[in-house]
Amino acid sequence: MRIRMKVALALGVVVLCIGIGVAVMHFVERLDWLDSFYLSVMSVTTVGYGDRAFNSLAGRIFASIWLLVSTLAVARAFLYLAEARVDRRHRRMAKWVLGQDMTVAQFLAADIDNNGFVT
Repeated sequence: MRIRMKVALALGVVVLCIGIGVAVMHFVERLDWLDSFYLSVMSVTTVGYGDRAFNSLAGRIFASIWLLVSTLAVARAFLYLAEARVDRRHRRMAKWVLGQDMTVAQFLAADIDNNGFVT
């Protein structure tokens, strides 16, 4: 799977986690939509200022599972973003190296097993 698709999918999962959190907090914890969104984003990004907490038993059970899943989703999104950055850097480096002219001496130096091929 291409790295851009991985990044998009991971960010989509993070947005989905936030959306699920907003809906559950609105209907289970009886928070308004803005407070639900605020608490959801603060919880998913693990900032958690501590100004809000889950009050009901159902909310706490949901939070224990939801926070684990959403934290892993955020971590995976950061992993794929870092991978995309490294991949882009490697592609630029390969393009630069392949664009250079090689002399015969450089070609022979690159043939480390002396079989006439650069591998």
